[in-house]
Amino acid sequence: MKRHAQARLGLILAVMLVSSTACGSRWSDAQRAAISRRTALAQSAGASTATGTDSTGTDAAANDTGAAGSATVTNAATGSGAATGSGPTAGATGARAASASKPCAAASNAPGVTDKTITVGSISSLSGPVPGLSASSAAGARSYVAFVNATGGVCGRSVVLKEADDGTDNSQYRSVVTDLGPKVFGLVGGFAIGDVGGTDIVEAQKLPGIDLPSADSSSNVSTIFDINPPYKNINAAVGKYTYLHSHGATKASVVFIDTDQSRLEANNQASLIRAAGIQVVQTQALPLSTLSYDSTARSVANSGADYMLFIGTADANSSMANSLADTGYKLKFPEYFTFAYGTNFIQAAGANSEGALTFLRWLPNEEAKTNAELGHFVEWMERVAPGIPVDAFAADSWASGKAFFDTLSSLPGPITRESFVAAVKAIKSFDAGGMFGAIELGNEKSNSCVVALQVVSGKWKRLTPASGFLC
Repeated sequence: MKRHAQARLGLILAVMLVSSTACGSRWSDAQRAAISRRTALAQSAGASTATGTDSTGTDAAANDTGAAGSATVTNAATGSGAATGSGPTAGATGARAASASKPCAAASNAPGVTDKTITVGSISSLSGPVPGLSASSAAGARSYVAFVNATGGVCGRSVVLKEADDGTDNSQYRSVVTDLGPKVFGLVGGFAIGDVGGTDIVEAQKLPGIDLPSADSSSNVSTIFDINPPYKNINAAVGKYTYLHSHGATKASVVFIDTDQSRLEANNQASLIRAAGIQVVQTQALPLSTLSYDSTARSVANSGADYMLFIGTADANSSMANSLADTGYKLKFPEYFTFAYGTNFIQAAGANSEGALTFLRWLPNEEAKTNAELGHFVEWMERVAPGIPVDAFAADSWASGKAFFDTLSSLPGPITRESFVAAVKAIKSFDAGGMFGAIELGNEKSNSCVVALQVVSGKWKRLTPASGFLC
C-alpha cells in the first residue's frame, strides 16, 4: 500500500481486528462494538446495504434499498427532494440552462448517458465483518449527487446514482462491478475494500472513476484516480513534520497495530519524520489481539519521545490516551493518525484526550461558514444522511463527486469515457473549491497539505495554520 490514506487505513484495521475474533482472540462484545462504533449511526439511520440502488430507490441488483434508499438522492429530472423533502434550490433552472449550452451537453452514446440523465455508480463496503463500515463514504457520494441535481444537474442532464455493496469481499466486488460497469458512465466516491478483486474487470471495461481505492492494485488501474493520493517523496520534509520540529518535537515514537498496511504506513511516516530532522527513537508494532495499552504507554514514556504517532482504531486511540495518562508522562504532541476527528474519541478518553493531535486534509467542519464548498458539504450531509459521521470518508467522497462532475462539465465535446479520463489526467491541481488542500489529481500525488487540530477544553480546535492549509 503506497498511500498515506489515514481514514482508509483505519477502516482496514477495523475489519482486520473484528475478523481476528473468529480466530480465537478474546474480544468481548463490548470491544467489538467499540471498534465499529463510528458506523453504528449509519445503520440506525437506514443506510442502504443493497448490492445496488439507484437514486429513486429502485433495485439495481436485486436487493431492497432500506428505509433511506428512496429519499436520500435528489433527482432533478422528477423534482423529488432530498431527505428533508426540499426540491431543487433557487436558480437551478438557470443553472440547468447554462449547463445545457455546454459542449458536453451534446448527444452521447457513452455507457450510462442518455439525453436526460447520466448514471454513475458508487461501491462501498456496507456489510461484512463490520456492518456499515463505509457508510459515511457512501453517504458523501450520495449527498454530492443530491446537491448537484438540486443545483441544475450537469451537462444538461440530471444524475442517477446506483449504489452497491461489495460485502467487504473481493469476489462480491468482482460480481458487482461486472454487472454495474456497462450500466454506468463511471464510479464516484465510495470505499470498497474488495476492489482489489475486480481490477482486471475495471481495466477491461475502461470504466473511469474518481474514488478511494483501497490498495495499489486498485489505484494503478489506468482509468481510476485516487482522491487521496500518496506523497510525492517520503524522504522529503513536509509541512506537518517541519511544524512539529520547529515547535519542539525532537524525538518521536511510532506505534501501530501490526498489519501489512499499517506497518508500511508507519515506515513511510517514520521516513517523513526523519526528513524533518526529528529522531525516531522508538518503533513499536502491536499484535492485533492487543487489549491493554498500559505496557505500550510505559514504553513510549521510557523512550523519552516528545511526539508520538499512534496508528490504531477509534477504540485503541482512547485506550492509548487513557494508558498514557496513567503513566503520568506528558507528550508534547500525541498524534492519533486514524479515527480521531469525527468519532467519539473525546468522549471515550475524557480529560485524557486533552492535547491530542490529528491532521485533516480538508477544512474542519466547524469552519463551514468560511468556505462555500465546505458549507455545501456539511449542509447536504445533514439533509441526505442525518446521523452519519461527517468524517474523512464522507469528505473524500464529496470531493470525488466534485472532481468527477466538474471534469464532465469541462469536456470540450460530447461525453465519452476516453475524453473524461484524458481530462482528469490533465488536472494538475485540485482543491475541491478550497475545501481541501491542493492535490495533483491527474498525477495522483499529494502536496501534503493538512490542517492540524488539537483537543483543547474537550473540543477539537485548529492548531495551525491560522487559516487555510499547512503544506
